[in-house]
Amino acid sequence: MYNITVAHGHSSIEVLHSLTPLILASKEIKDWNWSFVDYKIKNLFKKQGDLLILVRKYHSGKISNEDIILELIKLRKNFNKIVYFDDSASSTSIFFCTFPYVDQYWKRSQLLNTDLYKKKFYGGHLFSDYYHEKFKINDGNQVYFNPIIDNESDLNKLKISWNIGVGIFPLNKFNPIDYMHNTMRKAITAMSILPSLDPIYYFILNQFSRMKKELNKEVVFHSRKKKISSRFKAFNYRNSIGFQRKLIIKNTFNNKLFLSGEKTKKEFIQETHDVLGLLSPYGWGEICYRDFEAALGGSLLIKPNMSHIKTWPNIYLDDMYHSLKWDLTDLNLLENLLDNQSKYEAFVNNTRNKYLESLKNCVNRCTTMIEKVI
Repeated sequence: MYNITVAHGHSSIEVLHSLTPLILASKEIKDWNWSFVDYKIKNLFKKQGDLLILVRKYHSGKISNEDIILELIKLRKNFNKIVYFDDSASSTSIFFCTFPYVDQYWKRSQLLNTDLYKKKFYGGHLFSDYYHEKFKINDGNQVYFNPIIDNESDLNKLKISWNIGVGIFPLNKFNPIDYMHNTMRKAITAMSILPSLDPIYYFILNQFSRMKKELNKEVVFHSRKKKISSRFKAFNYRNSIGFQRKLIIKNTFNNKLFLSGEKTKKEFIQETHDVLGLLSPYGWGEICYRDFEAALGGSLLIKPNMSHIKTWPNIYLDDMYHSLKWDLTDLNLLENLLDNQSKYEAFVNNTRNKYLESLKNCVNRCTTMIEKVI
């Protein structure tokens, strides 16, 4: 009998994405004693057990590295093993200061070339550094550099967990859960402070079942518009982060192939079922919600090159999405892509199969990772 404590801060990205395999596993693996603790409400230091999975606790930036270390030393007295689950968007920003005090550091994505963790990037990302160097984009007094690793041998503690694709997404239905998706997310997230997670478990179970059925359906490509959905915002980012989005908007302006402008969430999800392609730029990290919304909607994912990262589910293989150069000089070739019917249909079907397989296997991945730590 393992005693496992999962400590979280009840944000929606935690409850409906990062925690979903853990919540499902807690009901399926009955030989383990699971405890889900909201560290903003409960006193985490009164808990003890075999394993502590600490989710997103140090992401606020309001705690110093010294205080993080002191806290982990204190927690180590009560837990045999500690995992820090960093579910942040960035593949480069890692709390390397925690490595000597945790047994594993889980990340939803990481750089394929781990030697790059020895290097500082302008803007904190590989891609922001690229735009700074190539296009001379500056962040002024907002400039940020990622932490770098001190002890290279600690990198064996860095493990890929799962990304936001393993979570709850709206479907193209008139179901109240989909119609009121944002409201439902807030309600379910609020329930995470309750003593029992049963309501969240059954909600996740139901939504996963619906998502799997959607991914099992055959996509009817011939009824779709030869259009690419390109709806996203380019503000509220540091210059070097948001530049890619601005560059896409500049290069697609007045091009009738691309659908731009704002839509409601419901309208946007409907559009993923109506068009052939969906353009998904990076945000604060490379992986975005719309990557998986494209898969669920049966549209071709078009995205700046992702070959520099590792992640799971990995829907970024060469035969699953259409890759763009980071300088976006190949945007004008997208119309030719949509003329290649056999190619985009194969890509979409490959992506949906990979995503479906991952949803089916996420509990097994979760429990296997836990067993390896313990």
